[in-house]
Amino acid sequence: MNKPFLYAAVALLATIVLSLVSMIYYESRLHITKVVYPQTVDPLLSDSVVQEQKLEVTKLTVAPQKRIVKEKTDVLSIATEIDDYMHSQKLPENNLSKTLLKPTCKVTPKKPKQIQKIFHDDIPRLAIIMDDIGNAKQMNAFLKIPFAITPSLFPVTKRHQNTPSFAKKCKCYMVHMPMEAFHFARPEENTLEVNDTLEEIDAKIASMHKDFPDAVAINNHTGSKFTSDAESMDRLFCVLDKYDITFIDSKTAPHTRGKEMGKLHQKVVLERNIFLDNEPDVTYILNQLKKAVRYAKRHGQAIAICHPRPETFEAFKQASEILKGVKMVMIEELL
Repeated sequence: MNKPFLYAAVALLATIVLSLVSMIYYESRLHITKVVYPQTVDPLLSDSVVQEQKLEVTKLTVAPQKRIVKEKTDVLSIATEIDDYMHSQKLPENNLSKTLLKPTCKVTPKKPKQIQKIFHDDIPRLAIIMDDIGNAKQMNAFLKIPFAITPSLFPVTKRHQNTPSFAKKCKCYMVHMPMEAFHFARPEENTLEVNDTLEEIDAKIASMHKDFPDAVAINNHTGSKFTSDAESMDRLFCVLDKYDITFIDSKTAPHTRGKEMGKLHQKVVLERNIFLDNEPDVTYILNQLKKAVRYAKRHGQAIAICHPRPETFEAFKQASEILKGVKMVMIEELL
């Protein structure tokens, strides 16, 4: 056998071997890609279903999921308020301040109004307050809610400059007054603080009252620390009495002094009974709404608090059946 022929045979054999090796390598990589990295495997499925799904990977289709868009600036406010509420539930009772035996200012009991609202039926009342309204998008969504609900607007700050103009669109509204919390990293401007003097509290409330002269009441934004301190709440009630402003307790702390100060200052203080949207989930919110309705039927009336979350607006669109059997009212009808 001559050398040229031998060289040609060796070259042909080498080419065939390389082709076979390349084919085997390609097939093995294709198999690994399909089995180890399937793009449609649902992480919530059980192991047995996952194994079956891997084998059928090329036959599966994934339906697009509906996403609810959130606003970054407002989610921060809502999330921290709820975080403060959850944190305050774990505080020991020894964090309570001392009990006051009498107010530090002169109390002037209100004279009864000539016209007093009286319920002429036995239908239970449910008042829902929507806290944290601070921008136009939230206000526009609020105005589309198909039943009576009371907005609680942020006072004027750099982030919430237009809230007085929102108030003019409402027949009944409240002010969501920021108060010091046990657990809140980014308080709002002009937050009422435990160390504020009577004069400092007066200045903050006076500024708010000037911007919102027709507010039927205020309630606390966060405020777990402030509302748990008897002396701070006493100073606040002295100022509220001066401007004839009603306080509604959001109850962001388990040991709030709202009712206690109401008795001390001879004022009616209403309290939140149910939080509707601690969790941003439509089903959860609807279930909380059912709880609020049951509470109203047992006690004659109920106050629930919610926030301008996309999930909350969506839940309210589906709430008509749940709300049968109660009368939806503005908060002023319960005062």
